[in-house]
Amino acid sequence: MLAPFRGLAPSLSIAAHDALGARVGGTSDEDAPAERQIRPIVAGPLAGGSVVAWGTAASTPLAIATVESLAIALGIAPTVGSGGIADVVAARRIEQELAHGRRLQRSFVSLVAPEVPGYELASHYEAAREVGGDFFDLFRMRRRGRPLSVVIADVSGKGIAAALLMAFSRPLLHAAVDNTTGPAEALERTNRILVQERRSSLFITALCATLTLPTGRLRLANAGHEPPLIVPGDGSPVVPVDVEGPLLGAFGSLGLFEAEVELGAGDVVLFYTDGVTDARSASGERFEEDRLLAAIEAARGGSGDGRGTAAGIVESIRAAVTAFQAGMAPADDITIVAIGRHRKEGRRGRDRRPPPAVEG
Repeated sequence: MLAPFRGLAPSLSIAAHDALGARVGGTSDEDAPAERQIRPIVAGPLAGGSVVAWGTAASTPLAIATVESLAIALGIAPTVGSGGIADVVAARRIEQELAHGRRLQRSFVSLVAPEVPGYELASHYEAAREVGGDFFDLFRMRRRGRPLSVVIADVSGKGIAAALLMAFSRPLLHAAVDNTTGPAEALERTNRILVQERRSSLFITALCATLTLPTGRLRLANAGHEPPLIVPGDGSPVVPVDVEGPLLGAFGSLGLFEAEVELGAGDVVLFYTDGVTDARSASGERFEEDRLLAAIEAARGGSGDGRGTAAGIVESIRAAVTAFQAGMAPADDITIVAIGRHRKEGRRGRDRRPPPAVEG
């Protein structure tokens, strides 16, 4: 379980201890210093033990959330069942830990959008189980002009294993985006680390984009994820951004390309995971792309001028998926992110068709 975190030292080292304080596993051989992060393991075979983290990045919110996630995961390891009251207590404790894990995970999924003058940001996230493998990140980059970065990703599978790989991958992608020349290079760098360090059969689809705010220029690279959709502000048809590539963690090199589009006044770009189109009705029918497009058009029609807003489009899709499932449990995690450029009076929209992809 700790294997994916090997290789992060000295910025982050993690170890697990049993109830007597004996070390039972770790990502490095060094001993933890006095200044460290400690989270207790409250259930399972290691109940009374702890997960310990140290290093230069150990005090960051993402590292703290990762340590807490590991403590929860180690606490719900399989136990021998006897069918008695002990199993009932153990099951209840597991439920409590999973509920805590869900709250924790939502706290470090980017549910609160940054301030971006001239743009509207909206999102929706729903895990299929108590914890999930979808994640997205919206943040202002540190470089000149502070462009907006958008990352949306989906770990294959669901549940604890997917959530742990998500907790490991999210800070990797965030750091890669902030320290590379563009989306394609950020995904390539993240992929190299995943291929070297990953010790599971799970993979990740991810889409990365950077938005230059004054011009509305959007650069995108895609590693096996659903293509984003451009919803033009002039009411013309929705257009997918045709850029694609292999998923993360499967191959040593991805050979990704980048595409560029320009968001004009009133345009919205929509990102989503396949939990939207793979949603199932009671009869087993899939939601699919046609219903997604219909939900977008419903939001545009609701504005009265065929335009639609980022928040309106996200809510329309969420409501359509919920109604379609009609009480059925989600088939997969669902994530929807929309970014809309504010409309300027008197400015007509230009042709929004994406140009051919260019090599990143």
